[in-house]
This record gives sequence, structure tokens and C-alpha cells, in this order.
Amino acid sequence: MSQNKSVSTSFVQDSRHVSKSDKFVVIQPSQIATVLADHGFDMVGLKTGRAKDSSRQDHQTTIARYRSNSQFEINGLNLDIMFKVPHLYGALEARLGFFRGVCANQWNMGQLFQVEKVRHTGDALNQIDTLLPRLVAQQASLIETIKLMQARNVTGTELADLAQLVAAARVDGIENVSRIETVDLLKPRRQDDTATDLFTVANVLQENATRFGIRYTTQSQDENGVINMRQYTSRRINEASVKAIELNASIWDIATKLITAA
Repeated sequence: MSQNKSVSTSFVQDSRHVSKSDKFVVIQPSQIATVLADHGFDMVGLKTGRAKDSSRQDHQTTIARYRSNSQFEINGLNLDIMFKVPHLYGALEARLGFFRGVCANQWNMGQLFQVEKVRHTGDALNQIDTLLPRLVAQQASLIETIKLMQARNVTGTELADLAQLVAAARVDGIENVSRIETVDLLKPRRQDDTATDLFTVANVLQENATRFGIRYTTQSQDENGVINMRQYTSRRINEASVKAIELNASIWDIATKLITAA
């Protein structure tokens, strides 16, 4: 795996930042990789954020993804565990996820699944070693959820509603959005994605929301009462970023509500 200098440095850095007390325990992503390897998971993705302040360059949040080398029950999918490792603030977070090979979609789970957290205190590595079996134990629930989604056909009205909700999640945080071209989310990128089951639909929405641009319009009023309307197209989201994790979880929750509401 290719890594730039800042990523590889942060991956192995073992010193606390000057802002942290002696009680702060550094959790190295490289150590996590060693622990997960003992559980049959290999690292397949790694990204560390950039810092404006050079003194914090090696202390940014790292997103690391690990893939099980065991066979997943559903063909075309792989079981993943995603780690969000902040080097300054907040606890480490571990989430269950999966990888859909046909479109290279990387998912992480939302509110229906347990998120495991480890604080930067005590014996963090032993805590990580303990939490892994709890995460993997959710695999059966994940498989059941995916199968229910595959068996659930989506109506035209439901598809329109899903696209609207996903679009709103994608532009969340952008001010004065007055219109979103939800049709941009509905385009299948391959023949395998023309099916209308909920699982396929969710993957199409997720792929378009993260990788391809969604057109939207903002409307604001200046101090003279003049209405200003501007058109934008969203940018691709790096799938190994914190933003992608949050959006993936939101889209997963939006989609699975169709099978949990009954």
C-alpha cells in the first residue's frame, strides 16, 4: 500500500502531543494492525488527515480499514472492520462494515450496530483485542440485514424518498440549499446495479453520493434584499475520510429503515 510521508509517520508515531498529560496513552495504528492480524484481518486502507499547524501533523485522525481473510456468507462481499483513531481528542472508534466488490463500495454500519470505543488511557491494545470478538459477533446480524434488503423491492415512490433523504445527508452542513437534483443519485453505473431491491438501490445511492457530483442550488439574500442564487456540484468524498464514515452510516440507516419500520 502506498502511503505519503505524513500518513506513514502518523501510522507509527508513538509520542503524545505537548498538549496532552502523562495519563494520555498513544494508540498507534501500526499496533492495531498487529492485533487485528492475529484475528485474521488484514489492513486494506489507511488515511490520515492533514494539519494546518505543523506541530500537529503527526497527531491527526487516522482512518484504517481491515478486511477479514475468512469467507463471507454472501457472495461478492467481504467483512470489514473500520477504525477511527484520533491522536489528540476523543476515543478510538471501531465499526463493523463490508466491502461490495462489484462496485468497490466500502460500507460501515450505522445505528443498528454497536460501535466499540477505546479511550487513550490504560492498556488500550488489550481493550482492542477484547472488543474485536464483540464486533465480529455482529456478522450474523449484518448478513440477515443484507438478505432482508435483497428481498425487499423498492417502489418508485420509495426510491424518490430515499434519494431525497440521501441527498439531504450529502449536503448537510451547507447553508441555504434551496434545491437538490436528486436524479443525480439514481443513475446505475453498471448492469448489475439496475435491480430494484433495497440492497442494490442503497449501493447505487451511496456510490453516487460519495463518488459522483450532485448538483444543488443555494439561495441567499444580501443586505440590500437582493436574492442570490448559485449552482454547485458536490465533490467526490475520499472513502477513507471521517466525512465518508459519517455519510455511509447515515445512508445505511436511511435505507434500513424500510425493513425495520414494519
